[in-house]
Amino acid sequence: MIRGTSPYCGLIMSNLILHHYPESPFSEKVRLLLGFKQQSYSAVTIPIIMPKPDLMSLTGGYRKTPVMQIGSDIYCDTALICKVIDRLYPDNSIYPANHQAMLVAAAHWTDTIFFRVCVAMAFQPKALANSPLFQDQESAAAFMADRASLTEGSNILTMEFETANPYFHAHLKHLDNQLKSSKFLFGEEQTIADFSTYHCCWFVRNNEVLREEFTSYDRVSDWLDRMEAIGQGDLVEINGQAAVDIAADSETATDNKAATVKLDGLELGETVEVMPTDYGFQPVRGKLHLSSLEELVILREDERAGKVAVHFPRLGFEIKRVD
Repeated sequence: MIRGTSPYCGLIMSNLILHHYPESPFSEKVRLLLGFKQQSYSAVTIPIIMPKPDLMSLTGGYRKTPVMQIGSDIYCDTALICKVIDRLYPDNSIYPANHQAMLVAAAHWTDTIFFRVCVAMAFQPKALANSPLFQDQESAAAFMADRASLTEGSNILTMEFETANPYFHAHLKHLDNQLKSSKFLFGEEQTIADFSTYHCCWFVRNNEVLREEFTSYDRVSDWLDRMEAIGQGDLVEINGQAAVDIAADSETATDNKAATVKLDGLELGETVEVMPTDYGFQPVRGKLHLSSLEELVILREDERAGKVAVHFPRLGFEIKRVD
């Protein structure tokens, strides 16, 4: 049903499905971008913690949030999801060529280092006391156990509040100074740096108790209001089974000859595993379908979803041959 001869040309854009949950900061990044692009899309609200059986049928084990689906093509990590959305809807690109290298670098730093700082800010004691999730001891314990499983073998998200707090305010001060001369971070139009920085700040600001952290930064607060006013596009909720059925009824759109280069000593069709390099060390296994400087794609078979192509960004992921 969905075919193409390049990574994106065959995708039917109205079939875009976002697998998310409302409290997810990286999901907010994508929701806002879809609003910026003035797009309609479907959304599946997934559980905050495992198990996530419908999502696992699509991803093969990747469990970070969000995931984007178009037919039987499954996109993991917002670094790739945002690029795909921008390519599908190229008007008002958030990756202008004259700043592309710096924007990608800035977004990566923000989505990793600054996000780590914001996690520590969002989970400080006074914030947890105001969080509905942590009002119930059983729910709080289940959440913490789930996140411990997600980050097992990694300390990348670990930072003490006392360390994070000055880092957070130093960056807000820098942002506030930068916003003296422009409406957005790289000028008068939004770029990927705005969306990455927004979702990190949103994660903190979304807790009423923590809004006071922004009171000394008027320009940052005004910028956050401008970003929030973009909205989240037209969203239609569907359930997870419907999304799995859509995948099963579709054909993958990515051609295995498009943009393929030998970077890893691997051949197309080899069995490989792909997983993040920071945390979430749950590998996804399948047949190598595309390998480029920007993207990795593997094909896998699922008894419910059928044949699916799972897409990952090159940056932040590793790929290994399975003997």
